[in-house]
Amino acid sequence: MQYGFERLVLLGSAGYQRAELPLDAAVSLIAPNNTGKTSLINALQFLLIIDQRRMDFGAHDLEKSKRFYFPNNSAYILLEACLPETGTVVLGCVGKGVSHDYQYFAYKGALDLDDYRLDGGALVAEPQLVNHLAMRQRLVFVYKSPNDFRDALYGGRRKRAASEPDFTLFHLEHQSDAAAYRQVLTRTLRLDRLTSADVKNYLLEIFKRDLSDAAIDFRQEWEKAFSEVNSERAQYQAAVNQSARILSLAKQVQERLTLRGKLIVWCPQIEEDLKQWHSYYESTAEELAAKVLQCETAQKQSGSRIQELSVERLVKQQSHTQLLALNQQQAELERRFTLLSGREQLETQLAAVKENLEAQITLLGQVKSRSVEDIRRDLRRQQQLSMSLHRQQETLTDNLYRHMADHLSEEELLRLNRVLQAGVMQLGPADFELDMPRLKQQLSQTPGETLMLAGLRINLHRLHPQFQQLSEAELKEQIRDTDRHIASLEVQQQTAEQRHQAEAHKQRLEQEQQQLRQELADFDTWQHLLAQSDQRAEQLIAHEQELDRLQAELAAINQQQLSLVDQLNALRQAQMRLDDEHNGIVTMRNQREDQGPEFGYLESLSYHPWLGGATRTLDTLYTRLQEFQTDSRQLLALNSALQRGLQDLHAGGLTKYEHCPTQDEEWSRILDFHQMLPKEAEALEKKARSAVINVTASLKQLRQGLNAFKAQMRGFNRLVSQRQLSDLRVFKIEPRDEAHLVEAIEILLDKSAQVETGESFDLFNQQSVLDDVRLDRAKQTLFDEGNARQGLRVADLFRLEFVIGKQDQQEESFTEIDSAASNGTVLMAKLVTGLAMLHLMHHKNKRIRTICYLDEALALDTRNQKNLIDVAAEFGFALICASPAPLTTARYCVPIHHHAGKNHINRQSWLVLAPKERP
Repeated sequence: MQYGFERLVLLGSAGYQRAELPLDAAVSLIAPNNTGKTSLINALQFLLIIDQRRMDFGAHDLEKSKRFYFPNNSAYILLEACLPETGTVVLGCVGKGVSHDYQYFAYKGALDLDDYRLDGGALVAEPQLVNHLAMRQRLVFVYKSPNDFRDALYGGRRKRAASEPDFTLFHLEHQSDAAAYRQVLTRTLRLDRLTSADVKNYLLEIFKRDLSDAAIDFRQEWEKAFSEVNSERAQYQAAVNQSARILSLAKQVQERLTLRGKLIVWCPQIEEDLKQWHSYYESTAEELAAKVLQCETAQKQSGSRIQELSVERLVKQQSHTQLLALNQQQAELERRFTLLSGREQLETQLAAVKENLEAQITLLGQVKSRSVEDIRRDLRRQQQLSMSLHRQQETLTDNLYRHMADHLSEEELLRLNRVLQAGVMQLGPADFELDMPRLKQQLSQTPGETLMLAGLRINLHRLHPQFQQLSEAELKEQIRDTDRHIASLEVQQQTAEQRHQAEAHKQRLEQEQQQLRQELADFDTWQHLLAQSDQRAEQLIAHEQELDRLQAELAAINQQQLSLVDQLNALRQAQMRLDDEHNGIVTMRNQREDQGPEFGYLESLSYHPWLGGATRTLDTLYTRLQEFQTDSRQLLALNSALQRGLQDLHAGGLTKYEHCPTQDEEWSRILDFHQMLPKEAEALEKKARSAVINVTASLKQLRQGLNAFKAQMRGFNRLVSQRQLSDLRVFKIEPRDEAHLVEAIEILLDKSAQVETGESFDLFNQQSVLDDVRLDRAKQTLFDEGNARQGLRVADLFRLEFVIGKQDQQEESFTEIDSAASNGTVLMAKLVTGLAMLHLMHHKNKRIRTICYLDEALALDTRNQKNLIDVAAEFGFALICASPAPLTTARYCVPIHHHAGKNHINRQSWLVLAPKERP
C-alpha cells in the first residue's frame, strides 16, 4: 500500500462551489488561462505551509487572499491523506466569517463531502462544524493555534492528547528541517519564483548540520586573538612614533633630577644667609654713606679752587689776547701804509672826493622832486620856445604882426592879437596874404570887444594877447637863456633817467669819503701803536708765563676732581646696588618659589647628588637667591612640562605605565621601555605569529564548511543527474568560490601553517607578520566583508552556478536558472531541483507521497512530460500539471467547469487514463 495525499477538496472557496482533485497520481488539470488552476493549488498553502509569513500568492497580498479563500464561515479547504500509522485522515481549515480568518481541524477517517452539508444541502457553518461531524461519528480535533497544527503535520515537539491520532504528514530526517521544507514546498507550488538565491539558501539549510552555521565576525576574532598583541604593539608603536618626544622629555627628566639635588643643598644655605642679611645690609649702607660724604666734601673744595683759577686764567687770557690783537693790528696797518708818502696825501684825496660828492648831491636834489616825464615835458617846451624864438628872429623885420601894426590901429591890432596864435603873428611874407582894406572893413563892422569873421563871432572879453614883438637884443638874450635851460634840463633828464646809477655814484663817493676818513684815523692809530710796541712785548712775555702756571695747576686739580667723581659714582652705584639687592632680596624672600608642597619632601624624591660649589658670601646672596628662585621656577616648570609630556604620551597611546604609583617611577619605566624598543619588537613579532595561528581557527571552520558543502553538492548533483532532463546531457549545480574571500582565507591559513612549522620565525630574513602587506590586505578584506555581511558564513564564500550541457555542445554556466535554457527545460530543471531538495529532507524509511505543481505544462513535449512525471514519482511526488489542453501522459485528466459564476470540479468528470508503457 502506498501512503500519501489522496484528494484536495474546496467547498465555497477560491471561486469554487465545489472542487475535488485527485492527488494519488499525476494529474492534468485542464482549464483556460486565468480560470482558477493556480488558485486551486495555492489553497494547499493554508494546509501545508501554515505559516502566513511563508505563503506566496503572487501579486495578491495575504489579506486579499484570505478574503478570496474564506469569504464566509462555510468555506472549506480539505485534504484527504493516507498515513502509515493512522490510516486515512482528513486535514482542513474553515473560514470564521467576517474576519476572513480560518480555523484548523483534523480527524481520522475518510473524506465524505456529505459530512459537510446540512439536510437542506447547505454547507455547515464553522460554529456548528464540530458538533455536526460528531453526529456523523467524526471525532474532530480543533487547533487553536496554527503552530499546533503545524507541529501536528510535521511531527513537532508538541505533546499530543491521549486520544489524538498521529496526523504527521511529513516525516523528515531532521525535525529542524521543517521550516526549510515548507519553504521549498512553497516554491514547488510557485516554480516561477524559484531563483538561484532561493536554491542556495535552501541547500544551505538542508546541509546545515554538516556546516558551521555561526556567522564569524572575523574582525572580532582577529581583535580577540590580537588584543594583547595589538595592545602591546600599540604601546610599542606609540613609543616609536613619539621617540623624539621621549628623548626630549628624557633630558628634562635628568634636568629635574639635577635641579632637585641642587635645591636640596642650596635651600638650608639660603635660609641661613637670609637671617644674616639685614645686619649686613645696615652696616654696609652706613659705611658707604660715610665714604660718599667724604668724597662730596673734597669735591666741593676742588670745585671752588677750580673756579678761582679759571677766573684768573680767563682774565690773563683776555689781556694776552688784547696785546696780541694790538700787535696784529700794528702789522696790518704797517702793510697798508708802507707806500704812503704821508698824512697830507690822504687829506688831499679826501678834499677832492668831498667836492665831487657835494656836486652829485646838488644834482640829485634838483631831480629828486620831479619825475622824468616832467623834465621831458619842460625840455620839449623849452625846445619849442627856442624854435619859436629862432623863427621870430628870422622874421623879425617882416612878419604878419609888423604888417598889421603898420596899417591897423592899436585897438584893432589888439583884437586880432587876442585871437591869432603867436606863431601866426610871426609868419613871414611868404606864408600869408593880407587884404588890408577888407580886414579893416570887417574890424570896423564889429564892436570893440567882439571879432566877427565870416560865419563866426568871438567875444574877446576873456582873451589875452598872444604875441609880443621883441627887439633883436631881447630875442638873442632869450635864446641864450633858453639854450642854457635846455642844457640843464638834458642833464637833469639824464640824471633822472639814470637815478639808480647816480645814487650808486653818490654812495661810492660817500664810501670813498668815509674810507679816506678811516684811513686818516687808522694812520693816526698806527703811529700810536708804533710808539707803544716795546712795552707790549714785555707784557706778552709776563702773561704767557702766568698762563702756563695757571694751566698746570688747573690740570692737576681737574685730574683730582675726575678721580673724586669716579669714586663718588662708584660709591653711589654701590649704594644703589646694595638697595636694589636689598629690595630684591626682600621681595624674593616674600615671594619664595620653593613654598610649594613638593619642596617639603624633595629629599624623599629621586634626585642626582649636587656636586657643584659656589662661593658663599653675603654680598653674593642676591645673585644666589635669584639663581635659587630661577631653579625653583624651573623645577616647577619641568614638573608641569613633564606632566604635560605624560599626558601627551598618554594621548599618543603610550599608556603602558600610567598606573604606576609615582610619576618618577612611570618616567623611569617609560625611559627603560624606550631603550628596549628593539627587543620589544622581537617579542611582539613572536606574539603576533602565535596570534595568527589562533585567529585562523575560525577560518578553518569556514573552509571546512565550504569543502563539506561542495561534497554534499556532489552528492546532490549525482541525485539530479540520474534523471533525464529534456535534451540535456549535463545539468548540475556547482558552487563557485567567491575568489577574493576564499583567497584571503587561504592567505591567512597559509601564513598560519608557516607559523606553525616555524618557517617564519627568522626575524632577520622574513618580513614581519605585523607588516606583511598580503596578510594585511587579506585581513582587511575579511574585515570589510564581515562588516558588510554582519559576519562571515559559509554561504558568503561561494555562489551557485547552473551548469548546462546539451548533446554535442560545450557546458555553459549560468548564475540564474531562468537564463540557462528554454522555458520548458527551465521548468523541468526547477522542478527536479526542488523535488531533489525535498527528497533529501524526507525520512528515508517513512516516505509518503506528496504533490508538486507545474504550470504551463504544455511547454514540455510528451517525452519530457512523461520523464518529469516519472522523476517526480521517483522522488515521491504526484505531479499536478496545469494547462489549457489535456496531457495524455498523466494518470488523471481533470477539467474545470464553470457554471452560475462558480468553478466546479466533480469526481464524475475525472478522466482516468490507462498507464502507458515507458519508452
